[in-house]
Amino acid sequence: MAVKNLSTRVAIIGRGAKCRGGSSAVDKSAYISRTTMYSEYDGTTYYPKYTEDLVHNEVMLPVNAPAEYSDPSVLWNSVEMRESKSAKAQLARSYKINLPNEWSYELAIEVMRDYVKRNFVDDGMCAQFAIHDSENPNTHQRNLHCHIMLTMRPILEDGSWGDKQKKIYALDADGNKIRKKNGQYKCTTQDVTGWNSRENARKWRKDLADTINAVNDKNGLRENFWEHRSFAEQGLDTIPQIHLGEKASALERAGIQTERGNVNRRIMEQNKAILTAKMLVAKAEEQLQKLVNSKPVEAVRNTANEVLDMIRAVVGKKGRLELPVIKSKYVRKISQRQALQEQDRMERFVVANQIESFEQLQEFKTQREPAYEKLSAERQQIAEQIARLEQLLVAYSEYEPYIVYHKTSNSLKGFAKRKYDKEHETELRDYDSYRAELKKMLSSDEKITPKKWTAEKTKLEERLQESNPDYARVVTELASTEVIEHNRKMLAMTREAEKKQHSQIHSRKKNEQSL
Repeated sequence: MAVKNLSTRVAIIGRGAKCRGGSSAVDKSAYISRTTMYSEYDGTTYYPKYTEDLVHNEVMLPVNAPAEYSDPSVLWNSVEMRESKSAKAQLARSYKINLPNEWSYELAIEVMRDYVKRNFVDDGMCAQFAIHDSENPNTHQRNLHCHIMLTMRPILEDGSWGDKQKKIYALDADGNKIRKKNGQYKCTTQDVTGWNSRENARKWRKDLADTINAVNDKNGLRENFWEHRSFAEQGLDTIPQIHLGEKASALERAGIQTERGNVNRRIMEQNKAILTAKMLVAKAEEQLQKLVNSKPVEAVRNTANEVLDMIRAVVGKKGRLELPVIKSKYVRKISQRQALQEQDRMERFVVANQIESFEQLQEFKTQREPAYEKLSAERQQIAEQIARLEQLLVAYSEYEPYIVYHKTSNSLKGFAKRKYDKEHETELRDYDSYRAELKKMLSSDEKITPKKWTAEKTKLEERLQESNPDYARVVTELASTEVIEHNRKMLAMTREAEKKQHSQIHSRKKNEQSL
């Protein structure tokens, strides 16, 4: 059974440029439902860019919602008109999830209807979900997925929209409101619904993964196990890819490379390097065995020392050595951990490093740990630098398309400039927004230099790869010491338990004889 990492994306739809889910709830609804919709708020008619991939579209409502909200156009126009015109106004929450391509359309609709009801509608949200089934024209790979749009305001008993937040006023000892210097009452705001909690995204992901796995198991689809945890939560070194977005995805499907697509390709190369590092760990294990190949196995086994005696005793009882995976620092970094359970491999490690006692084993570990800490710190620093450069390149890829609008505006004067600025008001505003976000990531003396960032990142990746063999070797050595120490403790506990059991049996027999 293969592990498949669950792919989800939660975003906010709002009027501001920082909202990654889009600036219009009506526009987003038209996009996912593949229907034409008119926005009463901005007077724009939104047309779907695609229609052929729509499998199902449905609106689900909580008890208090007006029946007319079952029409997505009515629902999202009501949402748009209820919110303020402020750039900070948040309209809706969007949630995109990938589904198993093996599912039939009927099964996908049934499962998603139940999932949306349990997680969102039963909690008071209005929800629209749409299932799409697209196909990559190059690989012909299916992409069955679901878009979900959720309201952010509660619906009151009379069917009207409620407040998202409420004010909690600070009171003095007499229970009176406290005024600030500006005359306003001192207060804090509190979320009314609890829907904005970061824990919700994790809860929704876990429930989705559990649901998919349960449905797959029920239907005999057991090839994949869907994992909701991130790579970091799983203890994996793999770097997750960034979200492409609608425009970049369309260009990539057409065979046109985008900056975001290039970032993902670089991430894939980085993951290959990580995989190579893990392979080098396994190779280091083999090389460690070759160091003592000149000494026959029987000769190794005939070498008397307390460490070898312990290894033989454990293997004699259990057939192989145990792994301290949960509490280990080094063993968990090795993918081919079963090699650390082999008697021959561990005996050769002991002999090759001239370890004859547990005291010498501890000395060996103490000597090797500084090398690991140094290498690990250097690699961590390089990885952090690479991650920062990746973030800068992603931020620049979002900023770059709007540079031409800014340059054109600056090249014009008078009426021509005013006309151009009015026609491209949104693009010029986005230019300022994306540039400001990018500048926040830079120190005061840093300039925007994407070519330099790319070159620096390439050099850092080369340095990281060069350190792989040394890192693999020291991790393998320290993991070996962990396995030996763990098995020494386990053997001592086993012998103590056997001693107590033997004593109890002896006492019981003695009592029986006295009777």
